[in-house]
Amino acid sequence: MSRPYGLLRAGFPYVKTLGMRRCTDFPVDVATGPEGRLYVLLRQGVIRIWRYDDYDSLPELQGIGGPGTGEGQLQWPIALVSDGAGSLFVVDEGLHRISEFSEEGEFLGQWGEHGDGEGQLNRPAGIAFDKDNSLLVVDGLNNRVQRFTKEGQFLGRWGKAGKGDGEFSMPWGITVHEAGDAYVADWRNDRIQKFDADGKHLASWGTSGQ
Repeated sequence: MSRPYGLLRAGFPYVKTLGMRRCTDFPVDVATGPEGRLYVLLRQGVIRIWRYDDYDSLPELQGIGGPGTGEGQLQWPIALVSDGAGSLFVVDEGLHRISEFSEEGEFLGQWGEHGDGEGQLNRPAGIAFDKDNSLLVVDGLNNRVQRFTKEGQFLGRWGKAGKGDGEFSMPWGITVHEAGDAYVADWRNDRIQKFDADGKHLASWGTSGQ
């Protein structure tokens, strides 16, 4: 299938900067939502909401979530993703769990626990939806990727610690191509790995160095 690469040829012209100190300290991830919304995840445990057509208007400082360890609170949030149907899923690497919020900010639930068994997490990092609308979660210190339903039911896993094909050393980010292939940033191995929808290793590239 041919792919459009016009954006790469045209470059990425600067459009707008948003945010300011105190309002957007330590941003770590962004996600888009309906009605022109942009969600900005801050490391201190808050999600700010902007609208595409009103960049210059600061969001309410309260935002979504808040620092803490209770329900609806975030300790070390690191990634978020929108399902496009009304929910935001936030990875909390400090609490080893995934929290779900409505796109209006209502807390809907949470799942995940610390450990190395099936469905358990140890410093989770990246998150993405696969082609079946299941969640792929990068399980950083367990050196694997796990698949869950949106309700947190464990569906499967792939990867283990190491330097070989399909192995990881503290993996971090993930994204899924529209055809179903997953790309994982293998942080400590200084490379990117590509997998099919079933977790079969397809390719690796990148090496350590400057």
